[in-house]
Amino acid sequence: MAYIIPFHEIRRTDIPSAGGKGANLGEMVSAGIPVPSGAVLCAAAYDLFIRENQIDPADILKRSASEKAASEEIRSRILKGHLPDAVAAEVRAFYRSLGDASRVAVRSSATAEDLEDASFAGQQETYLNVVSLDMLLEKIRACYASLWGTRAIHYRSASGYGERPVSLAVVIQQMIESESAGVLFTRNPADGTDHITINAAYGLGEAVVSGIVSPDEYICTRDGTAVKTIIGSKASKIVYAETGTVTVPVSSNDRERPVLDDRSLRQLVNLGIRIEQHYGHPMDIEWAIRDGQVYILQARQITTLTDAHNSRFTDQDFASLPPVRPADGRMRENVLFNLEKLPKPYFPLDHDFGDTVGQQKQRLIGEAGILMNEMTPIDDDGISSFAFGGMRPTLKIYRIPHLLRQLCDDSFNIQMSTDELNACQAAYEAECHTQPATVQALGESLARMRALISRTAYARFRYAIFPQVLENIGLNRTLAKLGQGLNSFDLLEGLSYVTADINRWMTGLADSIRKDPVQLQDVMTLPYAEILSRHPALKAQLDAFMEAYGNRSDFNCYCFVSKSWNDDPDRFLHSLRTILRGAPAAVPDLQEGQRRFSELMDRARHAIGSRRYARFERKVLAVRHYHTIREATQYLWESEFALCRKRLRDLSAMLSISYDDLLYLFADELLSVCKSGAVDDTVSARIERRKAKRPLAEAYWSRSISIMLDTGSPDITGVCGSCGKVTGKACIVRTPDEFSKLSQGDILVCPYTDPEWTPLFTLAAGVVVDTGGTLSHAAIVAREYQIPAVLATGVATQKIHDGDTVLVDADAGKVMIM
Repeated sequence: MAYIIPFHEIRRTDIPSAGGKGANLGEMVSAGIPVPSGAVLCAAAYDLFIRENQIDPADILKRSASEKAASEEIRSRILKGHLPDAVAAEVRAFYRSLGDASRVAVRSSATAEDLEDASFAGQQETYLNVVSLDMLLEKIRACYASLWGTRAIHYRSASGYGERPVSLAVVIQQMIESESAGVLFTRNPADGTDHITINAAYGLGEAVVSGIVSPDEYICTRDGTAVKTIIGSKASKIVYAETGTVTVPVSSNDRERPVLDDRSLRQLVNLGIRIEQHYGHPMDIEWAIRDGQVYILQARQITTLTDAHNSRFTDQDFASLPPVRPADGRMRENVLFNLEKLPKPYFPLDHDFGDTVGQQKQRLIGEAGILMNEMTPIDDDGISSFAFGGMRPTLKIYRIPHLLRQLCDDSFNIQMSTDELNACQAAYEAECHTQPATVQALGESLARMRALISRTAYARFRYAIFPQVLENIGLNRTLAKLGQGLNSFDLLEGLSYVTADINRWMTGLADSIRKDPVQLQDVMTLPYAEILSRHPALKAQLDAFMEAYGNRSDFNCYCFVSKSWNDDPDRFLHSLRTILRGAPAAVPDLQEGQRRFSELMDRARHAIGSRRYARFERKVLAVRHYHTIREATQYLWESEFALCRKRLRDLSAMLSISYDDLLYLFADELLSVCKSGAVDDTVSARIERRKAKRPLAEAYWSRSISIMLDTGSPDITGVCGSCGKVTGKACIVRTPDEFSKLSQGDILVCPYTDPEWTPLFTLAAGVVVDTGGTLSHAAIVAREYQIPAVLATGVATQKIHDGDTVLVDADAGKVMIM
């Protein structure tokens, strides 16, 4: 068979053989679009290469300890592999047909790239200015290896293509030594209008595509008239070297003048419209100009479009993002449990710091020999998605019995959890006392904090959460014999832990404030700062409280976008005012909780007998300890997050860049900036690209949630968080700013809760939550306050409206609108 296929023989339906990039180039050649000549080394050549070199990527992925380890092994074997003789012969013949000293670009073209439903652009490699046959053969192997980079493996898995066989074709295309090059969008990606947007810079187009320069930007009408021109700095350009490419400075005169004249703009606009009409949808096009001739190097569907208000998107806008399907069963439970902590998509920097917490669960499960994909992966544009499935065993699975024995060793876990908490607390306090005075020192501090967050979270899961879950299984069996819907969370009554201690302290503050009518009126109506200035005695009480618990935040799984009570004390007032509007002593005091706990333990002793009770009691005390560690480590990482925010604010000031802009960098990118001491054009361009795509990221997140949680049923069902039945008036509370809506006896209906929401439980007669689960914050607090709660409904805030009379039947896990 033929392994080299010239462009003119390829059409866009040939993705299985030519890959997405190759198929699009062939399609454009057939439509008469000016494309530099070339051919595709088809996917069958890759398949033959893999077979002859006896490489089995699926087997390597299955037995490797991580995607990184699998990637390293597969790539190493490919790079050392031998191209089959038949393939190498055809490549040699094609290259010689181009003539002496031919310069070619070698581009990967994956059979899962640039598809209508999944754009994996940038996941594989491109090599420019390849100038010899030996170099060409080497770069073909390098393209093959790039198919198995860690990011490419992870992104395919997260996008739903992980289980599909994937091959790689290679585009071999004559290089155009362009005078100018760039990117064209046939619709404006910033506002979704039909204006054509063109980015242009000098030299080769890689400078624009990779974000190395700040290019000129032209906004054009569809007749080629520029309605807006922004002259970029264009400080450098990429040009040919002897082999490969090199970046060189641009002269000051060229920096200040526009790259494109009116004639070139009209040529580009006309070609862009022609390509859009051929494909039938808006296109993202890479172009180059040499001696006045425009060449099209690549074209694919635009992945980010909004309307003028960045609020409306069509299915077409989401087409190249990972497909989403309804979630059911265990997957639905996992989604709802995670959404309680992640109601909005991560920014790149928050992903790399905040999601460090969740990654420790993956790490622990990996120690048991099970690889688990990240639940919410994020791509290079900063767009988060939901990963489905993604668990597979490794050779380490034999360690499960050993790990289970450790997780069930309460003496070991109690000691380790205590030691690790103390060590992490000491490390945090030591970091608080450092005073980084340079950009480099701030970066080093942030790197240490990221490692400390990981350690704190790992200790929580390894020595508290997982042991608690395992012990709860046996305890729940015992409690079931006592009846009345009891479970292990009832064993936490009368326990001193962070959330409970905060609520008790705030209840004491409320009792004190109520004694002075003037003070009460001021607390209910004035800003925090003014309250402090008017009431010195109360200020002393509030200062003491904030010193102890002021790092409580609104979203405890977001590092940089969350705000603590110290960051915004007026947020604290939302919670305090909720308690003040409730009945005095609505929060169970410690003594009352301890009395109820003692009664429960007495009932257990009588039900199971003295011999079995001693073992039961040891496990109960262990579970109570694990819960205090669970709470203490969460508050500790909230404090660690607060210090990270302070460091980032200082970094923002030193670098003269906004705090919000820094959120668009991944951790390694931010730390590289800190090492270099400056934000260069490359980094700035990367930030702007991701900022432009943030509206799409938010819309895609919301759309994904709607699709995953849509049951197609009019019923509102979930899981029982706290038993009982109650009828009342629904009150929808979506954010802390709406806490004041809730009145005594209302049914609280909300999308999520976290510890900041706890005071609402003093007013609510029942709770209905879109997210969460039996292990979530809402379940624990509802049981402590002895109010019915139905969690993980997925749709309650959509189907219930303010003022509706609803029946919360938590025993059955149902909510009915009366």
